[in-house]
Amino acid sequence: MLPIPSFSLHHIHPILVNFTAALVPSSLGSDLMGRVSKRISLSHAGWWMIAIAAIVTPLTAAAGLLWKKDVQAVTPPTLLHLHMWLGIGISVFLILLAIWRGAIHSRDQFASTSYLTVALLLMGALVYQASLGGLMAFGF
Repeated sequence: MLPIPSFSLHHIHPILVNFTAALVPSSLGSDLMGRVSKRISLSHAGWWMIAIAAIVTPLTAAAGLLWKKDVQAVTPPTLLHLHMWLGIGISVFLILLAIWRGAIHSRDQFASTSYLTVALLLMGALVYQASLGGLMAFGF
């Protein structure tokens, strides 16, 4: 039998990160496929995924701020601060993106080119953010 790992509230950040990492690209992919195939059900899926990401991501950032005290002694301050502020910025930006996407969804329309472009830029920031987190977790 495998041992039960220890758990702390500080472990929530690396767990929640995976939801954002999955939901944002999946939302963008669903919106793109929905627009190309003209299937509104894919567009609806894109909306729900970005809505859930907009709820989870600020919780992820808050959990990261709690975890910061545990990792700051072993993480270069510049890297930690960049990861922290980028995470907070992504959280705020994601909420705004979800509000925009909600307005599109309420009109039962497909995501616009401008929305898709901004969502792609957000995903790029998220990939960079994840690479910083990976450096902190697995070595720098």
